[in-house]
Amino acid sequence: MTSYGFVHLEFGDQHRDRSLQVLEKLRTRLAQDGDRFSSVIVDNARARPAESATGMASEQGLVVPGDNSNREFSGWDSGIETLLSRGEQPDVWLFSNDTVALNHAWSERRLERFGGEIRKLALHPAPWLFGEINDFPRSTMTPMGPLLEWVSTYCFAMNDTLRHRLGTLSPGNALLDSLVNERFEPERGVFRDHVGEPYVDFVSAWLISDEGQGVQKKRGFKWDHEWHKASPLGPDNFEDLRMKARCCLSEHMLSLRARQLGADIRSPYDARNAREHIRRSLQFLSDKLWEKFLLRRLRLERS
Repeated sequence: MTSYGFVHLEFGDQHRDRSLQVLEKLRTRLAQDGDRFSSVIVDNARARPAESATGMASEQGLVVPGDNSNREFSGWDSGIETLLSRGEQPDVWLFSNDTVALNHAWSERRLERFGGEIRKLALHPAPWLFGEINDFPRSTMTPMGPLLEWVSTYCFAMNDTLRHRLGTLSPGNALLDSLVNERFEPERGVFRDHVGEPYVDFVSAWLISDEGQGVQKKRGFKWDHEWHKASPLGPDNFEDLRMKARCCLSEHMLSLRARQLGADIRSPYDARNAREHIRRSLQFLSDKLWEKFLLRRLRLERS
């Protein structure tokens, strides 16, 4: 018997129905005899009273106001607090945000992959983190250490062993504020000067839309898309960009913190873009054909 805790994060309820349809399908892929499910919807658009996180019941489940100080990460922490305060003790935690159905498509096969892998991991007592894996083009020094790949956080899972060791999903506002500038200043970017340039370039290529050097950076990192609110850096949009930069930091740090705590990182498949898969496959075929040619020539020389 496994106990599952679902924590769904939204900012307003405009995408709630579509998100819950996906999560309900995922729940049915997980359900086995004797399993227990608890869930909470955290709405970061609603102010959270400092003294209460009880929320209210609705036809769609328990809805509580969130903590938007670090967007979804602080909101998920509010959801964890809510379920624990209600006496729930999930063995496995599943986290999602309101892009789970808005920006992602879920086939029956994909749902089965997610559900099947989580069911298998639920029996693993050591810490683990599960979700789609994205990678840096090369080992990149983040503010917490070097990183090759990370788990996307629009929909991910972990066991309670890792959740307990992490303490909170958000790395904390003090740390994030030490890495991201508080206000717009001409000739300065979103990140503070001591954050490594390769990491800044990587995140900025996705966040900031501009001509010239920005286009070159996107090509260098092979981005096939950019953030839906990407725009040139300026005083009017600086707050949006700095808060999204904090989310990028939190997402990357979550995988790095999990690894530092000894967690296994698992995925149903890699989320690297198709062009990169094709390029590597063609390179592999080219290498093998060249190897075959060299071996044939070597045999002819020996004969």
